[in-house]
Amino acid sequence: MTIRSLAIAAALVALTATSGLAATVQLNVVGGQLFGARNVDVNGTFYDVEFVDGTCAIVFNGCDSVSDFEFSTLDLAEAAAISLGDTVFVDGPLGDFDSDPTLTVGIDTFAGSGRGTITVPYDFTSEFGIERIVARSFVNRETSDLLSFSLVPIGADLSDDDTRTFARFTPSQLTPVPLPAGGFLLLAGLAGLGALRARRNKDTAH
Repeated sequence: MTIRSLAIAAALVALTATSGLAATVQLNVVGGQLFGARNVDVNGTFYDVEFVDGTCAIVFNGCDSVSDFEFSTLDLAEAAAISLGDTVFVDGPLGDFDSDPTLTVGIDTFAGSGRGTITVPYDFTSEFGIERIVARSFVNRETSDLLSFSLVPIGADLSDDDTRTFARFTPSQLTPVPLPAGGFLLLAGLAGLGALRARRNKDTAH
């Protein structure tokens, strides 16, 4: 087995690993509307996500402690927002959820804003005497998507906001499969077969 063959095998393993992770995401679509998704990969851990309108207190179990949020750091909330953009808000056979923000539950951009802001809260702050939720948001726009920081008044009811909805994450029951590690084992086996073949060819030549 040549080095070229091993390189091709490595590329196939990497492609399989990537495809395997992406394929686990299952969109929750009812009547053409996107309600959420299952098995969203956030830094190697799988979560289910629901898009929910309402007040923070209703959506996040009282909303009086950071522990009410699944993610309590900026890095994790940002990773979750990025994963939404990469794996959930995509155009596909179930709907054009990237091109048309209004297909997401809680988003109704009839006023012409052309965007939907999916809010992932992770902390609290006080500004001018008003308690606010600190969030990292994925902004799904008709043109180009982006990430943004959000400060939402803690008593705000997103049912009254046509362009924003909460993303409520919960741990998924799916156990991640370490596909890349399996790929390394496969490569080791291929390398061993290559060495054995080379040895047999050498013995045959003698």
